[in-house]
Amino acid sequence: MASDQEKPSVGPILPPLTLPPTDFSLRKKWLEQRIEQLLSLILPGRNRIGIAVLDLDSGQLVYGKNADLQLNIASNVKLFTTAAALTLLGPEYRFKTVLYGDRDKTDKAGEWKNIYLRGYGDPWLSTEDLWKLTNELTVRGVKKIKGDVIIDDSFFDEQRVGPAFEQKNQDSAYRAPQGAVSLNSNAITIRVLPGISEGQPARVILDPASAYIVLQNEARTVGNGRTSLLVDASEEKDAVAGRERTIVRVRGTIRASESSGMDFHKRVAHPDLYAGYTLVDLLSKRGIVVVGKVNRGTAPPSASLLDTHYSQPLGVLVRDINKRSNNFTAEQVLKSLGADASGKPGSWQKGLQAVGRYLETLGILPGKYHMVNGSGLFDSNRFTATQVVTLLRAAYRDFRIAADFVASLAVAGADGTIAHRMGGTPADRYVRAKTGTLNGISCLSGFAATPLSAQQPVRPPLAFSILVNDVDEAGGTATAKRLQDAIVEALVAFHSGSVAPAK
Repeated sequence: MASDQEKPSVGPILPPLTLPPTDFSLRKKWLEQRIEQLLSLILPGRNRIGIAVLDLDSGQLVYGKNADLQLNIASNVKLFTTAAALTLLGPEYRFKTVLYGDRDKTDKAGEWKNIYLRGYGDPWLSTEDLWKLTNELTVRGVKKIKGDVIIDDSFFDEQRVGPAFEQKNQDSAYRAPQGAVSLNSNAITIRVLPGISEGQPARVILDPASAYIVLQNEARTVGNGRTSLLVDASEEKDAVAGRERTIVRVRGTIRASESSGMDFHKRVAHPDLYAGYTLVDLLSKRGIVVVGKVNRGTAPPSASLLDTHYSQPLGVLVRDINKRSNNFTAEQVLKSLGADASGKPGSWQKGLQAVGRYLETLGILPGKYHMVNGSGLFDSNRFTATQVVTLLRAAYRDFRIAADFVASLAVAGADGTIAHRMGGTPADRYVRAKTGTLNGISCLSGFAATPLSAQQPVRPPLAFSILVNDVDEAGGTATAKRLQDAIVEALVAFHSGSVAPAK
C-alpha cells in the first residue's frame, strides 16, 4: 500500500545510540532501557503496542512488551500467507493459464468451433502473456472462431471480493477482485492527455483497450487553468449476466501544457469478462475473426490443448507480496493454496484452513488468533507479536523456504516499502522487514542483523515484531514508524555484541 512508504516525521530529539555492554546480561538490560526510553519519548500516549524480540537459536524472548496482546497487524498478515504458501506449495510452484479449443469434423481448414481460456489463479498474467498464447493459434493456421471465446474460471469459487473488503467500497486498483482468470491484476490504466488545443476534449487512452470498458470522457483541455481530474470506475447497472461491463468516467480539466499526461489505475468489476474481451481484441490483431461472443463456461474434457503459459515461480512472486505489499497477489495465492489443499474451487475458507493447519505445526493454535484474509486489509485480522516472531523463526529455520522467504522482505534503506527508512543509520541494509499500515495502525516485523568480523562466530539475526495500534490521528502513523526505526537500530547495536549464553 502506498502509505507504507511514508517518511517518518520529525519528532523529539533522541539521546544518541551508544554501544551496548559486552556482557550479555548487561547488554540485555541496556536494550530494555533503550526501548523503554524510546517509548516514553516518541509514543507516550494511549497507544496499544506489542513488541517481541526473539533469539532465533534458542527461541527465547530477548525483549517483550505486551507480546501476547492480540492486535491488528495490517499487512504483516502477508508474512503468514507467504510462509504457509512457500511451505505447502513449494518455492518452485508455478501458476498456469491454459488455452484450449474444439472443432467439428465438418469445420474447414483454419476454422475452430470455440476456444477456452482456463485460469489457475495466476496473479501476474499480463496482456503480453495473452498475446503470446494467441501466437499458437497463428502457428496452427487458425483464421476463424465460428463460436465463442469462453472463459473457464472454475478453479476458484464465485466470491470475488475478500472477507472484510466490504468495509470500503472503493474503485482503487489495490482493492481489485479475485479470479482464477485474472489479467493485469484485474486493473486498468487510464492515461489522460490534453487535447489538441484549449477547449478540446481531453484524450483518454485505456491500457489495455477493451470492449469490456465503457469510456465516458467529460474532461476538457484548459490553457491557463489548473489540472483537476476525477476518474472513477463502476459496474454497469442492470446488465444481462455475461454482458456486464465496467464504466470508466473521466471528468475535470487538464492543462494544455501537461504534455506527459496523468495515469490512473482502477479496478475492474468482472475479471473473467475483462480477460475475455482483451483476448478477442488480441485475436483480431492476429487477423483471427471471432464470430461469437465472450462467454463464461468450462472447457470440456474433449477440448484440445493449444498452449500453456506458466508464471514465475512462487519464490519470485512472494517478493511482490512482501516487498511491495501487493494485496491482490496475496489473495490470489491464498485462494490457490485452498484449491491445492482441499480441491477446487479454491476459496478463502479453504485457503485459511490450510494456513491454520500450517500454523498448528508451529504451536500457533486455533482460537488464539483471527485471520480472515490473506493481505491484512481493513479491520479484520488479529495476531500477537509473539506469534509473528514464532512464524519468522520457523520460516528462517526451514531450509526448504528460508532463502525465498527472507529474500521476499524489504531491505532497509534499499528497496520495497522501507527503501526510504533507516538509510544512513546502523540498520541500513542490515534489516529485512514487512511493513503494515492502516488508519491508526503501523507494524514492522522482520529480521535485524549486523556486520560480523572474520573472528566472530556466525549467528542468525534477531527476529522482531513491533505492532502499534490506536495511533493518535494528530501524529499519524509516521510517529509510530519513527519509533519502530529507532527500536530496530537499537536491535542492530544489540546484535553486534557477544553471543548469548547457550540455553
